[in-house]
Amino acid sequence: MERDRAARPSPAQRTPNPYWNGRVMWLVVSVATAVAVIALFWQRPLQNAWTVMAGRHAQPGTVLIFQFDYGYTPQDITWRVGDRVTIALRNQSPSHWHEMMIGRGADVTPTAFGPLPTQFEEDFWSGVRVTISHARMVDNIVLHDAIVTFRGPQPSVATGGNFSPTLQPGGALDMTFTVPDKPGVWHYGCFVQQYIHYMDGMKGTITILPASSLPASSPS
Repeated sequence: MERDRAARPSPAQRTPNPYWNGRVMWLVVSVATAVAVIALFWQRPLQNAWTVMAGRHAQPGTVLIFQFDYGYTPQDITWRVGDRVTIALRNQSPSHWHEMMIGRGADVTPTAFGPLPTQFEEDFWSGVRVTISHARMVDNIVLHDAIVTFRGPQPSVATGGNFSPTLQPGGALDMTFTVPDKPGVWHYGCFVQQYIHYMDGMKGTITILPASSLPASSPS
């Protein structure tokens, strides 16, 4: 017995067990894969959480906005007066038309259930020069008082209401403009289908910071 004990290598002298090392590596890969899958299927909540943590920093350049049933990602955007911005709007719904209207205040319609918001009272796009490009599967676009230039296919133009593009399922549209001198808090929303989408939470917030004393930011 004493001879057997003396013959055993100390812990420091033992050769690593390849079987155990393989199990550790398998565990690490499994955890990493699980995290990636969770991030994929919970993209919107993670994106929203990141938006909150990121703070109020201007986001010039291209802002990719996804439309879902019934919400947007992201739901919180910050720009600065004078920034050059492109809204890349993408409808991810497989079955519903969605629009994007930007404004503040509310026009309401009285109903048996109380007043319902029908659109924003003040149209963000009034007097703003905006270039519409890469239009695909766009049901219609209301121009209102925006100064619009089209590049590429021109969507069907509708009348009535504030400036807003309405995308078919899978539709896309880019809107490029310089952030106007309209600082403060603005909102965006979808008012289609008798305003149900907006009431179900399809809305977001845009904070516009005053112009900086430095030259305006530009996309890299």
